[in-house]
Amino acid sequence: MLSERIPGWETVPEALRKREQWVCWRAVDAGDSADGISLTPIDPATGERATFDDEDTWSGFEDAYATATASELDVDGLAFYPTHDDPFTAVELSTCRDPETGDLDDWARTVIETLDSYTEAAYDGQSIRIIVAGQPPSWTSGPIDICDAEFYVPITGDRLSSTPATVTERTTELRGVYKAWKGATNPTEAAATLSVVDVQEFGELPSEPGVDVDLSDTAVIEQAQYGPAGSVFRRLWSGSSAGYASQTEADVAFCSQLAYWTGGDGEQIERLVRQSDRNRAEWVSLVSEDTLYDERTIERALELTDNYYDPRDTV
Repeated sequence: MLSERIPGWETVPEALRKREQWVCWRAVDAGDSADGISLTPIDPATGERATFDDEDTWSGFEDAYATATASELDVDGLAFYPTHDDPFTAVELSTCRDPETGDLDDWARTVIETLDSYTEAAYDGQSIRIIVAGQPPSWTSGPIDICDAEFYVPITGDRLSSTPATVTERTTELRGVYKAWKGATNPTEAAATLSVVDVQEFGELPSEPGVDVDLSDTAVIEQAQYGPAGSVFRRLWSGSSAGYASQTEADVAFCSQLAYWTGGDGEQIERLVRQSDRNRAEWVSLVSEDTLYDERTIERALELTDNYYDPRDTV
């Protein structure tokens, strides 16, 4: 019975529960689908169809849960809508689990172990869903679906006991999965590629700073805002490209300022970009086969930076 897939309150990660991005879903006949049914997103408040582009059709978890468990609107489960404004990405592994025994295909186990985040069995019992915090390079489909916005994600709460109960940050690992599956048609072969390739190879940025600055993200922001070029930093941080020939040029200038204050720590620069108003989908778009826009931009900024903040100096 599909209604048995309504999750228990405590089984859903708190990071998802506290978001006002929940809907219910209803199973309807769909003879052309693999299992003969289609899941329709339902507004918990009205019983009408919910949509990804109308947040008024979404609810908080508590309201959606109450609707689903009361069954007054004849719904079968709960679903979550990731957006471009939150960090969540769903990774769906199709037809990789024995619903009777729970045994997993080896390729699926490799992906699950690589991402190492909250993982649950889908409502059909045959597929797996992994929820991570992190932005994928782009959407992909096939044996694996990677989606972070405009798609609702049914949540069962049927967590695989060997996986974390929380949603964890896995941007680098997502990139590794993307690289392994890009253009692949055989999931076993793709997983073999993933298992022998260091996932850091795709999306790797210098983690060791050029000099030992050791400022927290908050301290970097505060120092940069009120430092010698504070007005420029504040403008760039707010997303403005005024005074630059292009948005790309402004992005490089922004990352160059961050390079100065972080001592050239590429990973910290990337984190800070994500926190700023310059963050947008383009940062995780591919500019070549194995290079993302953020990697190229940060690497360019590091090449241009040869002077770093010295904590011993008075700003």
